[in-house]
Amino acid sequence: MFVTNKVALFIAIRLLRPSQAVTRSIGLLVSLVGVAIGVVALVVTLSTMNGFEREVRDQVLGMSGHINLVFNRNSSTDWKSALGKVLSKYEIAGFSPYVRSGGMISSRDVIISVSVEGVIPESEERVTNIGNHIALTDTLLPESSIPAIVIGEKLAEKLSVATNQLVTLITPRWNNEGNFSGPKYQLLKVAGIFSTGMSQYDHRLVITNLATAQNLFNVGNSITGAKVRLNDPLTAPKVSAAINALVLENIHAIDWRQYNKNFFLAISSQKKLMFIILLMVIAIAGSSATINMLILVKRNSTSIVLLKTIGATKSVVVKIFLLQGLIIGCLGCFIGIPLGVLIVKNAQALVSRIEQTTGFSLIDPEVYLIDHLPHLIKITDLSLIGLSTICITVLAAAYPAYKAGGTNFSEKWDA
Repeated sequence: MFVTNKVALFIAIRLLRPSQAVTRSIGLLVSLVGVAIGVVALVVTLSTMNGFEREVRDQVLGMSGHINLVFNRNSSTDWKSALGKVLSKYEIAGFSPYVRSGGMISSRDVIISVSVEGVIPESEERVTNIGNHIALTDTLLPESSIPAIVIGEKLAEKLSVATNQLVTLITPRWNNEGNFSGPKYQLLKVAGIFSTGMSQYDHRLVITNLATAQNLFNVGNSITGAKVRLNDPLTAPKVSAAINALVLENIHAIDWRQYNKNFFLAISSQKKLMFIILLMVIAIAGSSATINMLILVKRNSTSIVLLKTIGATKSVVVKIFLLQGLIIGCLGCFIGIPLGVLIVKNAQALVSRIEQTTGFSLIDPEVYLIDHLPHLIKITDLSLIGLSTICITVLAAAYPAYKAGGTNFSEKWDA
């Protein structure tokens, strides 16, 4: 064979080297920079979205358990027996009964809508990760004359209260006929303040003892539901479906995938959409490379003819220009992927610096559910980015390669 792969690669690199032709050098540089910027944007975007998805999923799993068993309001008095019958068939690590309802919490002139949850401290710490944020067994002590509660850090800031201060909880009361009979005012002591990093908990959640919540909402010995922790969280959908298949009148099972279901669907859809949009940036850079290669082919038409004169086949010439596209793609990935990873790893510090400088919050916890910028770099994502980039740049070089391969002694064409 006249020209080996090594020789073809050598010629491709020679043609890509900076030359005295300023327009040629700038054109190739713009193409390379465009590809690298597209790769950086893809790495940063996908890694950040992966981080958001993981953070919300872990927080939901940590605070809500793997399965949530919801009881009908009038059929949960004998909840111990009901839970025993349902859960005895499955391998579980524990369960935590709860009473959950809405109310208004007041301190001085501030009144805020909250979600009140009554739990058994020991059970709650076994089933959820609340113990990582606050020790319920040490704070929700039953012997106090004023019922104790623990609240989220952001809620405490809004109420301007600290530990051991008093707040007033306003809850609705209903008569035996189910009609509203007026509000109930209950003085409560803030025994502790927790911070989970999740907006829905830190801004709105109030936790107290199960007995205290049952008394506050006048439900007797009933419960709202129970959080269940399995030995293997991946079996939650299967176990949840099996419980619902029993068609129980008083219990409905919800697995962890259904918590904030719309949020997870939105993240998944946005990842796909952003991937396609950012690939267009690389495609635009690739089209720039196409134009530059066409100019390169025209300017080097005499050299191409000379190569063919001394025995180079059409396939060899095509290979030379396809290798140029491959080189541009590989260089773009070589520059863009490490730079993107570096930006991702320092993204939180960068965001904090921007927020301090501008005074504007880039991450609103009310919108994004968390108050920081997480990240998760996946090797599969980096591989997909690299492969997609190389495919685009090689395809961008296909037409110039075809034109170069068709160049002959008598051909005259305009690029």
